[in-house]
Amino acid sequence: MIGALLLVAQLALVGILGWALVGKVRGRAAFAAFRASLPRTVGVPAARAGALAVAVLAAEAFTAGTLLAAVALPALAPAGFALATGLFAAFTVAVAGMVRRGVREPCHCFGVAESPPGPAHVLRNLLLTAVALGGAALAFGGVRPPSLSTLTAEPSGADMAPSSVLLLVVTVLCLVNTTVLLVVLAQLRRQSTLLKVSIEGVENPEPIMLTAGATVGDFTATTVDGTSVSRAGLRGETLVGFLSPSCPACAESLPGFVARAEAIPGGREQTLAVVLGTGEAATQLCERLAPVAQVINEPERGPVARAFGVDGYPAFGLLSGDTVVASHFVLDRVPVTSVP
Repeated sequence: MIGALLLVAQLALVGILGWALVGKVRGRAAFAAFRASLPRTVGVPAARAGALAVAVLAAEAFTAGTLLAAVALPALAPAGFALATGLFAAFTVAVAGMVRRGVREPCHCFGVAESPPGPAHVLRNLLLTAVALGGAALAFGGVRPPSLSTLTAEPSGADMAPSSVLLLVVTVLCLVNTTVLLVVLAQLRRQSTLLKVSIEGVENPEPIMLTAGATVGDFTATTVDGTSVSRAGLRGETLVGFLSPSCPACAESLPGFVARAEAIPGGREQTLAVVLGTGEAATQLCERLAPVAQVINEPERGPVARAFGVDGYPAFGLLSGDTVVASHFVLDRVPVTSVP
C-alpha cells in the first residue's frame, strides 16, 4: 500500500514538473517572458538571466525524467525524490523571497501570465516540497514503488489485486492525458504560427495607427508615476506601444517590447507605453512596463490613443520628435532606429 502511494506521489510530481516545463517552452514568447521576468523576480543580472532560465528548464527536465524512469526502474526512486526535494525547496525559497520583497511581476513559473507571487504560491511550493521530502524519506528507508512488471504480474493462483488494477489504469490514464496534452499544445502552437504568418504576409494591411510621415495629434497626459507627457515634450526618437491586458497578441509581443525598450540608449524617457483598460490586470501590466517606459493608463479610445490614431492593438510605432517614422501591429516591422 505504501509503495502504491509512493508511485502516486512520483507520478504527480512528474506531471507537475512536466506541465511547468511545457508551459515555459511551448513557444518562443513563453520562454522569452520567463527569461525576461528573472531579473525583476529573483534579482539575477540581466546578462545571466538566459543561463539561469536554461538551468531551471534543465533541472525540471532532469528531475522529471529521473522520476519517470523510476516507474520502470524503482531503484532510481531515491535519487528522483531527492532531486525533486532540492528543486522544490529552491523554488520555495525563491518565491518566499519575492513575496518578502513585494515583487509584483508574475514569475511565469508555468509559462503563462499569473498573479504576482503571494502566500498561496509559497504554500503550494511548501506542499510540493513536503511530498517530495516524504517520498525521499520512504525511498531511502527501503520502500520502493511497485514496478511495471509487478503491477502487470498475476499472483499465482489468483487474479490481479484490485488495487494493482486500479493503479495500473490510473498510470495509463496519466500517460495518455500527458500525451494528448502535448499534442494539443503542439497543434495550438502550429495554428498560432500559421495565423501569425498569414497576418504578417499581407502586403498592405490596414493601418493600426498613424502611418509614416504623419504628425501626432495634440495630447497631454499624466503617467502612472505622476509625470506629465505631451506632444510638445516628444524629443528625439521615441518607441511607442499601445497594449491591452485582455489582448493575447499584446501578451505575446510584450517580452519583445520590454527587451527593445531596455536596449534604447535614452532609457525609459525615450519609450512611451500606453496601457488601454482598467482593473487589476491593467495595473499589473503598467507595473511590468514602468521600469522601462513612461506608462500612461487610459480607457480604450482615450485621448492619447486618439492622438495617435490607434484603431486596434497591439500598435507599435517609432517617432522622430512628433512625427511618425514607422508603425505596425507587429513589433518586428517597426525599425529600431530611423537612421539608415
